[in-house]
Amino acid sequence: MSDLKKQIHPSRLIVLAFMGVVALGTVLLMMPFTSLSGTPTSFADALFTSASAVTVTGLSSVDTALHWNIYGHFVIALLIQIGGFGIVGFATLLGYLVDGRISLSSRVSARAEATVSGNPDVRKLITSILQMMLFFEALLFIFLFYRFFTEYGYDFQDAVGHGAFHAISAFNNAGFALYSDSLMSFARDSWIIVPIFVGAFMGSLGFPVLAEGWDRIKNSTNKFLGRKFVFLPVQWSLNSRIILWASLVLVVGGTAYVAILEWNNPRTLGPLDPFTKILDSIFASIMPRTAGFNAQDITAMHPSTWLGMDLLMFIGGGSASTAGGIKIGTAVVLAYIVFTEIRGETAVNIGNRRLPRSIQRQALTIVGLTASVSAFAIVIMRLTTEFPLDMIIFDVLSAVCTVGLSTGVTMDMHDPGKVMFAILMFIGRVGPVSMATALALRKAKRHFEYPKESPLIG
Repeated sequence: MSDLKKQIHPSRLIVLAFMGVVALGTVLLMMPFTSLSGTPTSFADALFTSASAVTVTGLSSVDTALHWNIYGHFVIALLIQIGGFGIVGFATLLGYLVDGRISLSSRVSARAEATVSGNPDVRKLITSILQMMLFFEALLFIFLFYRFFTEYGYDFQDAVGHGAFHAISAFNNAGFALYSDSLMSFARDSWIIVPIFVGAFMGSLGFPVLAEGWDRIKNSTNKFLGRKFVFLPVQWSLNSRIILWASLVLVVGGTAYVAILEWNNPRTLGPLDPFTKILDSIFASIMPRTAGFNAQDITAMHPSTWLGMDLLMFIGGGSASTAGGIKIGTAVVLAYIVFTEIRGETAVNIGNRRLPRSIQRQALTIVGLTASVSAFAIVIMRLTTEFPLDMIIFDVLSAVCTVGLSTGVTMDMHDPGKVMFAILMFIGRVGPVSMATALALRKAKRHFEYPKESPLIG
């Protein structure tokens, strides 16, 4: 068995592990005891829901609130937690695995950049990830439980169940809700909306950013109290700077975009007061990049709003996070490659750091493959269904980028389409991680170079 493990590439292990969890979830959700009606769920719907939960997407082919009972909701929440922890854990571990393949001097430089000292202990690393996830989920649970119990008259059991389910779903960016209208009935309740989008936003930053932020806060606190502390670099790591600044730009830009286009729409933001309009615009800006909850009716939005949300879904959140998309780091690297080419420079620099050419190639590969998979699925859906093109584009990107928002396509789709969307969600979640790993680890050494010749470009 040990020899077999050594022969399997790490990227294949990821795929096999997640396929196994999806298969197990499909079997459980097909069982009669998980449905509210007490009848077996079809294979297509069970596979779709299991894949959506494990890949922390949130798309549904059945009404989550009305189709599943408490056991079904428990299975979904468990799959979300396993999927979210697995993605973050795998991505972080693989990052260190790649780092371990580099020379000693490069590893020292990388750890100084990432504020990681010494040799990382795998067990301690996994424990830290789990502790951080449980901490944020518990904090979010307290807010939601208190609100459900005191304001909405839920009994203790329902308040605990709804609070725990939505805390897990929000931080893991899953987008599953125990209400048929997602969170639209809470659109005017900032005590529900704000904790949800803050929890989803924190989950989208990624463990490396959260860990560095926590280390810096703890170190500053120890220094202030006169306790033992370590000297950390004044400058945050390049990854954290990229994620934090780009996230801020996307949230502000997305909020302004949604607010401007939907401000007077009588079916969405129009009837609300200005404060609630801004709050729901922030919510609608964060959710396409991460969780997939909606406080407004997506089908009632302008198609031009969908277009902007398409871009936010395609970009997604931070690497080693529960968010989807091509990831913020990939988008920023791509933007700097374009910017560097326009300026006629030879090296791609971000801040005071120069990007390796291997990172540039990986970013271009991930964007190209994600766009190709999306385009292929869009063409298939356009040929086999009656849905308008803009709705198809929105839902396909939501699946590939593991977002969870929908214009209604997934609820009315035929069974082959559900299976295809399940595959898209799986590729969108597992594909980029395993692909990035394969690209980083599989470095073939060529001892010669071909002659240069430049084709015409543009």
